[in-house]
Amino acid sequence: MLGREKFADAIKRAAFPGMMSNHHLHNVAGLAVAFAEMMEFGKDYTGQILKNSKALAQSLHECGFKVIAEHKGFTESHTILVDITETPLHHGNVVEETLEDANIIINRNLLPWDKKRGRDYKTPGGIRLGTSETTRLGMKESEMDAIAEFITRIVMKEEDVRKVAADVSEFKKDYQKVHYAFDTETDAYAHLRFR
Repeated sequence: MLGREKFADAIKRAAFPGMMSNHHLHNVAGLAVAFAEMMEFGKDYTGQILKNSKALAQSLHECGFKVIAEHKGFTESHTILVDITETPLHHGNVVEETLEDANIIINRNLLPWDKKRGRDYKTPGGIRLGTSETTRLGMKESEMDAIAEFITRIVMKEEDVRKVAADVSEFKKDYQKVHYAFDTETDAYAHLRFR
């Protein structure tokens, strides 16, 4: 017992269901399949994510973006950080919302020096991009060049968002299958080894 008996019922009622719940078996099954997929495809998937991140960062850099950590190869993960303060749109929140209108999902992101420059999380000087989902949809390095060009058309060239959105939708039509995953649940169950 971690408390006094007289508080036991009140603590139990406050804890459950208000603050916690029991485990959900459907989540356990989903995690088991996800772990099996990582055991089967994880090295290839994470390797391609890194290749795609580096390719996207390089493409953005070549398009004139100030990609953070150029001297370190831009990234060693799925994430790319870009300082957009010198672009026509200037603010991470504006870039985030404008790219979303063009069917490109990224996040605004504070840069290490933003606070000193009077920026906050609502109007940061950076954006963060990741390549996990594009990789999962089967895209490789050449597709990162195309994505960088879409972003450049919006952020640097300030093209019509509706035109770019239509082009992005057309581009995505070829990437509708999830890769680095089992095609059927039978494959996942066959992969599981109980010890």
